[in-house]
Amino acid sequence: MKNWLVIVGREYKTRVRRKAFIISTLLGPILMVGFIALIVLLSKSQESDSKILVIDSSEILSYNIEDKGQVPSCLECFPERDFLEYRFTTEGLSQEEFLESDYTGMLEFDDGILQNSKALLQYETTPSMRVKSAVKSDLTEAVERLRVKQESNLDYETYKRLKVKIGLVTQDVETRDKNAENKSLVGWIFSMFMFMFIMIYGMHVMRGVIEEKSNRIVEVVVSIVKPEALMGAKVAGIGLVGITQILAWAILSWALFIGFGAYAESSGMLADIMAESGNTVSATDLNTFMKSHEDLGFLMQINWIAMIGWGIFFYLGGFALYGSLFAAVGASVEQESDAQYLLLPVMLPLMFSYMLNIQILEAPETTLATVCSFVPFTSPITMMVRLSMGVPWWEVVISALILVATVYLMIKLAGRIYRTGIFMYGKKPSLWEMLKWLTYKNR
Repeated sequence: MKNWLVIVGREYKTRVRRKAFIISTLLGPILMVGFIALIVLLSKSQESDSKILVIDSSEILSYNIEDKGQVPSCLECFPERDFLEYRFTTEGLSQEEFLESDYTGMLEFDDGILQNSKALLQYETTPSMRVKSAVKSDLTEAVERLRVKQESNLDYETYKRLKVKIGLVTQDVETRDKNAENKSLVGWIFSMFMFMFIMIYGMHVMRGVIEEKSNRIVEVVVSIVKPEALMGAKVAGIGLVGITQILAWAILSWALFIGFGAYAESSGMLADIMAESGNTVSATDLNTFMKSHEDLGFLMQINWIAMIGWGIFFYLGGFALYGSLFAAVGASVEQESDAQYLLLPVMLPLMFSYMLNIQILEAPETTLATVCSFVPFTSPITMMVRLSMGVPWWEVVISALILVATVYLMIKLAGRIYRTGIFMYGKKPSLWEMLKWLTYKNR
């Protein structure tokens, strides 16, 4: 047991001390948050100088005032914003004139827009999504007002009262939960990371076994530790490396979240957002903001302790299951290139689980999702989607017990392949031959 723990510690220490591991662990959450912040900053920088020239040669939306020039007939349809400004004219600009001007976009308004509801916006620099959305909204209101004006017995205020845009809110009839779909998305994100970590560190197991076999180091190690124990120690050590990175990412992400919340509270950002959205809640702390926000409130309803706790368990079970298979493949070959055809049956259920989760995301409470959450080769990934929505405790326990029993059996079987393949050189075994190794007696 002491020698086994020494090997586990060696596998763990040699990997967590590598610069690549330290850099990826520290920079992972920072890069994700920074990427989002960068998109926001870039989008805001594009919005500040947007100036659109509307060419209304037929004066459909505008008219001329002697002192002010061409002005819109509906001033409230084209409001002046800090990121968008309109100017109207009846005469178009040539390409050269437009490029030399300070306008960032040029839109020609004619009867064709009234017929096909499509407007062409020409630009020198691509406008941001917010600018394009505002232009479409302003044009839509202007055209609606124009059409209403053409109706003799209808005014725009009456039209607005009659106009309606239907939204769809879903609700579970049993739990009365209106956020089931959003919660399943959180579970899918957990499952995506589960798939990623099992795949990445499973490949680490295979490469480590191949390296030790090629260097003949394994022949020395098995003199003091049984091959099956050596395989188990390697899987356990590398699995702990994955747990370390998961916990580090979780802690760093939480710290960044708390730091952002403190900054948003002190700077008054939350109060501004609440005021712009018309929210009547006066509190400006982050928890109150998230609870009152229509699109973020569901995050406060998720049992994060259960999600993280069971997530760690299913990661350990899933990694032990697939890690032993990766180790068996690594022991059967001498070079990583020779392992490609043997990896297919190992990676197939893992890839199938990931692809299946995309379908389960749309219907997380179907029979397919329930069955796959009990199958040990798919449960580490598919169960995470169901956990985010709430699963009866006995279903999670049964799934966990099935996974543990399968892991125990798979480690035994993979250990037999490992102890035979680790001493075999100069030959590429077939899948059929590897199955025969399962019947070999222990040395």
